[in-house]
Amino acid sequence: MALETDRQTLELENLIGARDAQVLVRAEALVPGAGRDAIEPLLADASLYISQADLQSDRVVLEGTVSCQAAYRQGEESTLKALTAQTTLNHVLEIPGAQPGMLCRVRGQAVHVDAKYENGHMIFQITCNLSAQALRLTPEQVITNITGAEGLQTTYRDITSVKLAAEATELALVKDAVALPAALDARTSLMDWAAIEIESTEPDLGGVKVKGRLLVETLVSSGVAGRPAVVIRYPMAWEQLVELPEWLTGDVFSECDLRAIRSQVEPAGEDGDMRLSCEAELRVKVLANVTDRASALTDVYATQGASLDVDHETLRLCAQASQLRVSDVVRGTVLLGEGAPAVGTVIAVKATPSIGEWRNENGQGRIDGVIEAQVLYIPGGSDVPASTEAELPFSVTVPQALNDRSVADIQVLSAEANALMGDRLEMKLNLSIACQTRRREAVRVVEEVEEGDDIPRRPGIVIRWPDADETAWDIGKRYAVPVDSVGEIEAGKPVVVKA
Repeated sequence: MALETDRQTLELENLIGARDAQVLVRAEALVPGAGRDAIEPLLADASLYISQADLQSDRVVLEGTVSCQAAYRQGEESTLKALTAQTTLNHVLEIPGAQPGMLCRVRGQAVHVDAKYENGHMIFQITCNLSAQALRLTPEQVITNITGAEGLQTTYRDITSVKLAAEATELALVKDAVALPAALDARTSLMDWAAIEIESTEPDLGGVKVKGRLLVETLVSSGVAGRPAVVIRYPMAWEQLVELPEWLTGDVFSECDLRAIRSQVEPAGEDGDMRLSCEAELRVKVLANVTDRASALTDVYATQGASLDVDHETLRLCAQASQLRVSDVVRGTVLLGEGAPAVGTVIAVKATPSIGEWRNENGQGRIDGVIEAQVLYIPGGSDVPASTEAELPFSVTVPQALNDRSVADIQVLSAEANALMGDRLEMKLNLSIACQTRRREAVRVVEEVEEGDDIPRRPGIVIRWPDADETAWDIGKRYAVPVDSVGEIEAGKPVVVKA
């Protein structure tokens, strides 16, 4: 009777390559009416939006937009002014082995911005972190059953293969407005920054519905004496249906990017209150995992008749994919720079986190980094705004182990600063941490089995002292006897095999 095998096809997700890079981008804008007065930037912000990722042979070409904004003071004026600038980002990341048609995961973030005034222009220098991964889905067949030989001894292993099967994207437009009390005497909107909080990702009719909040902070100029500006904080709820076939909605996770945000102070209505209206564009992405499972033959031999020639292969697959979102609070003290005026009243805090490294401790991930904080304030005994910058180290723990290709994203949901003394500030920052980890492993399975020569028989008893890593399976296979007849392996004790 000839050997017969049953086979099952699995689709394996392989990481072909990954590349990280840090690039410096420059943007500039004309400062209107600058004249001979000194221009002092007080608060700056930058954001990066990757609009296109083109996977080519051995590389990925990224295109995006960097948007900048700054609040500044002109001369000794107490009023604040603001401007915006925009530039494009084009960068190539080399990924050997990448080919068109593969899956490509791309991330980008502006982690630092430096604004300075030169010859009538505001010059922005923006540091951006970029990362890309190229993934390939490869079909592989594994043997799930074998028959047709006498005295077969087999071992099987349950294999789980998780693959990123699809991704879908939708653009969402979010609008809202909040009332501004007349006592605030709001004039114009100066700057906006926001954090995105995803609250749920659930299958819905026609696809997947993603819900969340956009936590917006807007710096508004004020006509109140001694208070040239104030920060208005307000959440904007949003939800977006992303179309996806129903069979792909069982294991999904989502991401969201801020494409643009604009706000405007509107004139007072009949109730006498002014309004702050805000409009934001979001890109909502849903990614779908699909899991294949099989019980694969990992080794086989015969105890009677013909011997078996066995060829093995090593499958490299993604065995598990996990996502989580947690929150944490970071506190610290910030010292003002030498010569900086003493703090009277804090107006605004702009904080940007930058991840340095992560490691695992007791089965949990620990992420270390630095938060770059900009504080806009009114000095004591003055009405001319000033600012200071500081770096605050942080360390947060997430309840899952990470690896070198995990994806981590940290956002500052809110930042507060209070003057402890004139030369130092106490900071409190609420963080949102999102992590994605795909655990990859190599699995050795049987690729082909063929009948060989007849098993040579020499009746007798063999006494063998097992090697340190030798198992009952190894001894049974060596002497072509059933595994059950070998018995248990104990260190330092001989095994008696009846051949």
